[in-house]
Amino acid sequence: MIGLPPAEEERLANGARVVVARRPGVPLAAVRLLVRAGAALDPAGRHGLAHLVAQAARRGTRRRSGRRIDEEIEGLGAELGAGADEDATSFGLSAPAEWLPRLLDVVVDVATAPTFPQAELERIRRREVASLAHDLDEPGTIADRAMIMAAYGDHPYGHPVEGRARHLAAMRRPDAAAFHRRWYGPGVATLVIVGAVDPAKALRLASRRLGGWRPAAETPPEVPAPTPREREVWVLDKPDATQAQVRIATPAIPRNSPEYFPAVVANTILGGGFTSRLMQAIRVNRGLSYGARSRFSMSRSAGLFFVSSFTKVESTAELVEVALDEVRRFRDDGPTGEELERAKGYLCGLFPLSLETHGQVADKLCDLALYGFGVEEVTGYRDRVRAVTAEACREVGRRHFPDGRGVVVVVGPAKALAPTLERFGPVTVSPARRIL
Repeated sequence: MIGLPPAEEERLANGARVVVARRPGVPLAAVRLLVRAGAALDPAGRHGLAHLVAQAARRGTRRRSGRRIDEEIEGLGAELGAGADEDATSFGLSAPAEWLPRLLDVVVDVATAPTFPQAELERIRRREVASLAHDLDEPGTIADRAMIMAAYGDHPYGHPVEGRARHLAAMRRPDAAAFHRRWYGPGVATLVIVGAVDPAKALRLASRRLGGWRPAAETPPEVPAPTPREREVWVLDKPDATQAQVRIATPAIPRNSPEYFPAVVANTILGGGFTSRLMQAIRVNRGLSYGARSRFSMSRSAGLFFVSSFTKVESTAELVEVALDEVRRFRDDGPTGEELERAKGYLCGLFPLSLETHGQVADKLCDLALYGFGVEEVTGYRDRVRAVTAEACREVGRRHFPDGRGVVVVVGPAKALAPTLERFGPVTVSPARRIL
């Protein structure tokens, strides 16, 4: 059994949840503040707003300027992380445990009381727009962004967390302030402290720092499941590309699905490692690419399953055909006994490495809070992996691996690619810049 350090938990009067796990040894403390306000809450025409709010929050609060925050963080020998995903935004620091009061003070201040100074927000906004423009030089990034948009469509998860350039260009300080005011609040916040700390003292410190946050935010609505569609093909035209980036995706399961463990094992066999079926079929047997992988991307309310690879333009249709053939074979027959045992051994051996540091444990505790799990999700991980059967893997493949649904996304020269891909579904051709 994988152990987690013993944790104490308290729900503050304002609704905030505090979790403290004492982990002696390395004299450090990791602090994470998670707020259930992510990119799924981005308003129409403002995709990327949650991401922008997370980046700008640390650039000034009612008590501290951005420069002062930088100086305090540097003085702690730490780095303040801030970022959003589809479901939540998190702020985090790790530093010597003796500085815990200061760590809490900075993290709580940044998350609860940002002022979004105009000059700082404009600088970050311009930086993010420039970063998206740079993505046009990265076909793999274009493919990833287009895959999300194509597979989810108008669903709240249907845009990249980083947003779209034209939306970011239109954002102003009132947008950021309104998002924070509407969605950030103690009722959807979890503060996690892990390290060489006294739990009782840490809880008192957290209560003093976080207890004054007034509950004013709205409760985020639950995100619906996406609607599967018949397969279609998106070609993002990049005439100068000599290779094609390929993504094959379909809506799949959320993180809290009872199929999670069979899905993890099934994916490991199909495309999750160097000895996977996709790697053997595409790289070893046919030499179509240096790499081919598959993955379940799971969020709180929905998820995707996708295959990713790249190849020469002239072999793109062959690669798609080979990948779909391997998916079809897995859907029909499931894994062999040898494949199943090898995948389970690999996953069981790898999992402890995700809990080595205080920060990793803090991140895992945040995940448990976000998805509504108990500690047995971690402590029983290896037992539940070992319990997965070949039939459960086949059933996951049958239900969630691409068949006639989903999307095929290809980035490359459309003139050469589009005619060869028509056999996989109706083809839509767009300029690569469309995804920005």
